[in-house]
Amino acid sequence: MPWAAAAAGLLLAASSVLLPAATSGLAASEPTRGSASGTVLTAASEASEASEPSLSVAPATLTPLRPGDDLAVSVTVSNPTSAEIGLGTVEVYLAQRALTTRTAVEDWLAEAESTTRGDRLASVPTTGVIPAGTTVTFPVTVPAASVSLSALNSWGARGIAATFEAENDTKIEGRGTFVWFLDDEITPVNLSVLMPITTPESSAGLIPAIALEAYTNDSGLLTRQLDGVIDRPVAIAIDPMIIASIRILGSSAPASAVAWLDRLSLASNEIFPLGYADADPAVQSQAGAAAVLAPISFDPLIDPSLFVTPTATPTTPADGTDGTSSEAPAAEDAQATTTPPTSADLLAWEYTRTDIAWPGAGAVARDDLDFFAASGLTTTVLSETNVTRSEIPTPNAVVALPTGTGLVTDDALSDALHTAAMATTDATWTAAMAEVASRLAVVSAEDPSTARTLVATFDRGWPQSADRVGQTLEALSGILWETPATLQSALGAPAAEDVEFNAGVEPDSQLGPARALLEREGELTAFSSVLADPLTITAPARLELLALLASSWADQASNWRDQVTTSLAASAETLQAVTVTTRGPVQVLGSTVPFPITLNNTFDQAVTVRVQVIPSNGRLIVDSDVDTTIDPNSAKAITIPVSAAIGNGDVTLRVTLFTPAGTTIGESAPIAVNVRADWEGVGAAIFAALVVAFFGFGIYRNIVRRRKERAEREAAGELPDPTSPPTTPPTTAHPLTVQPRG
Repeated sequence: MPWAAAAAGLLLAASSVLLPAATSGLAASEPTRGSASGTVLTAASEASEASEPSLSVAPATLTPLRPGDDLAVSVTVSNPTSAEIGLGTVEVYLAQRALTTRTAVEDWLAEAESTTRGDRLASVPTTGVIPAGTTVTFPVTVPAASVSLSALNSWGARGIAATFEAENDTKIEGRGTFVWFLDDEITPVNLSVLMPITTPESSAGLIPAIALEAYTNDSGLLTRQLDGVIDRPVAIAIDPMIIASIRILGSSAPASAVAWLDRLSLASNEIFPLGYADADPAVQSQAGAAAVLAPISFDPLIDPSLFVTPTATPTTPADGTDGTSSEAPAAEDAQATTTPPTSADLLAWEYTRTDIAWPGAGAVARDDLDFFAASGLTTTVLSETNVTRSEIPTPNAVVALPTGTGLVTDDALSDALHTAAMATTDATWTAAMAEVASRLAVVSAEDPSTARTLVATFDRGWPQSADRVGQTLEALSGILWETPATLQSALGAPAAEDVEFNAGVEPDSQLGPARALLEREGELTAFSSVLADPLTITAPARLELLALLASSWADQASNWRDQVTTSLAASAETLQAVTVTTRGPVQVLGSTVPFPITLNNTFDQAVTVRVQVIPSNGRLIVDSDVDTTIDPNSAKAITIPVSAAIGNGDVTLRVTLFTPAGTTIGESAPIAVNVRADWEGVGAAIFAALVVAFFGFGIYRNIVRRRKERAEREAAGELPDPTSPPTTPPTTAHPLTVQPRG
């Protein structure tokens, strides 16, 4: 088989010295003796995080072992310590019993204490030390006669173990599997594989252009994900945020991102959407969302200038032709047509299905199923921890749930596929794929009369080291007892019987911040009515919320909480963008006065608010609320008519701002007021008294001045003595003229 030859070639290419073959005439119970040298790799190539030496063992190729074949295995010893490991001995064992159940495979690989290593097949000394910080692979070949398997043994998964014991008391052990095959008639397992295509976690609801360019270049994350699965029998679960992020950039989108999206649109794979930004629907349900969340709108984020299409203005040439020409229109004859996409345009895609919810593993509650179904998601991808099913034989993946349909993943098989995809050495990859082949062989051999349909998945949040997706899927397709199955066929298989749903729950450490985010979104939505276009607040806030609820944050708990805290702090500033800046104390003198209040708007848009003033006691009466509009980034002074009622004293006016819809904005602002209600009458009396005094004083001054002047004149003799008799002036006779009558 080509895939087996390729795997063998890769392994042989990594080995510079092969261990001499064991003597073929020895019995299975007798160890094969010889010397061993191995291929040395650096610790970096193994990418091991262990602090102690470790060992792994796997078949040298993925070709199943048949009667008459030698058993070639690779024993890999990793030494991440700072000291070298001296000479030692490698021993290889075969499990005494076949691995006939999935539990048996798991127990063997977990090195259960109750499980012995089995029959020793080979024992060979090493010929060199293992330097510090290196990994060495020792090829070991066990002759067919020493394997102790024959046509009388049933085909299926088998366990192998290996130990390494060195002179410095180092003793390590590892386990692996391979498949014993007899070319019998078999019933292949139908395997449907789901592959999520997502980007690393972020608090942004759209992927920036610079990140898209990095993700979609020749070695970018999205490119490698798509390269591994495109046109293969794999169902793609795509994050719609990737599609929208590329489309919203219009003419400024990186060429590599546009090409990547075109490739995806031409793929033959089944494609269904994850939640936007891969937001976990189970977290949304348990945190109190009303329905599965989706973007509200992209309109405030669309730049129309990025969607300008030049069109030619038709002209009529002088020669009478229709003016049609293959040449580009002249600049002066071109017009620009701007047609920005709608929100629906950005998210549109020809999906195979749109009714699938894929929440985080193991934490789906009973009510979540109703929550999903109410949002149109009637099929839920579940991990095995969320259900209890029969162990033997392995049931189909599809199950009937209390609400809707479930698709239960084979978690152990999925983990092995994920390990293979992320393998950084051939030995690691071969060991993981051998486990995949063994697990499928167990299911196929359990009940040869009935074909089973399983579902395996690749993980979200792919690291940069996941470079073997295509190689893994190619090897998977070459396994004789596996047949690729579509997602549609997996859902169409007979539902497993006797299935019990196990309700799970998200941890409080995740639900608490998620509830805070949902509550804050509600506050922002209520506040947004102060704007002429509320979408400028609500649309970006929803995208950020979805990004912070992404499933990939599950492995970044500390960073996630930091991002949530940052988001809540930023949104709190938005809610405090409109405030009352007037502070007391203020003096109110008179029975009716216009009370001044200053409002401040730090938002970059005009806001409309209603101002309500409530006095703490009856000394002041406020006539009515006032509606006002405040310009962007400015302050505005308004006046509220207030009337004094029952005398003097201190009053606290509580000023509260409301949105036009009636939602309170922030907290009430108290303003201390000192009321002097009778000051108006007292002031008028004082003013009248001052006027009377002023004029009275003027009259008094005039009288005094006149008397003074008279006395001075009398003293100067200019006036007669008032005690002397008055002098009679002489009389002058005047002739009397008589007018005659008539």
